[in-house]
Amino acid sequence: MSEKKKESILKILIGVLLAGLLVMVTYTFNFHREKNENIKYLEEEKSYLKSELAQIQTAYDSLNVDNVSIKKSLEKEKKRIAILLDSIKTLETSYSQLKKYRLQADQLKMEKQRLLNHISILAEENKSLKTAIDSTNQILLSAKQKSDSLNLKNEELQKKIDEASIIKISDVLGEGVYLKNNGEVVSTKRLKQIENIRLCFEVNESKIVPEGEKNLYIQIINPNNNLIGERKKEKFNDKELYYSVKTPINYHQINLNVCALIHLEERQAVKGKYIAHIFDNDKLLSSASFLIE
Repeated sequence: MSEKKKESILKILIGVLLAGLLVMVTYTFNFHREKNENIKYLEEEKSYLKSELAQIQTAYDSLNVDNVSIKKSLEKEKKRIAILLDSIKTLETSYSQLKKYRLQADQLKMEKQRLLNHISILAEENKSLKTAIDSTNQILLSAKQKSDSLNLKNEELQKKIDEASIIKISDVLGEGVYLKNNGEVVSTKRLKQIENIRLCFEVNESKIVPEGEKNLYIQIINPNNNLIGERKKEKFNDKELYYSVKTPINYHQINLNVCALIHLEERQAVKGKYIAHIFDNDKLLSSASFLIE
């Protein structure tokens, strides 16, 4: 083989080798570049996913709900986020695994939106319910105030009726007297002659006080602060009344003059101021005083 032919073959071989080397260098360069780009992409995706998950986690942490069911759902989603975050942090260069985590993150975002919508609806319902409750409470308060006002007016009216329904006494006059043999009652200022105390008064006309028979109880207290007369006791429910004399009357809603005699024991008459109390059963109708000198 001639030298020229050998040189041609060598040149061809060198050319083939150079071409192959160029192809290998180009492939290696492209491979490393693609690998670096994939690694960069994966890292960016990991950072993006972690950021999204952190935002969801922050949104959940900021929620303050009382609904038990929603609270349980929030806790469940928080645990899922924590697990997914841990998995992403430890993830190596696995595109298929990252794609799986991306799907899970998208599901978590959708669940977050669903929960937030549900919470928003509940908040609106609670707001409407609170408004309705406040309105109802205001109506009830207004009704209670009107009822209280009406009750107060009724109580005041009843008090006036009760007061008007009580017998009114006027012109109370007390004096010392003695009885003649013929039964005539004689007034006297001589202490030794006084055998009885006569108390006279007027029961006033009233169209409200019920008609009928009534018992008036009279107390006479002498200057020594002693109850004089019969000194008997009458019980009215849990109250006891000591009296000097009981005087029945028949009331017909017109003025009625009444006199009662209170018998004195021997030497029971003393000088000074006497006090008279007149009761309708246990209700005090009038108090008055008179002098025996």
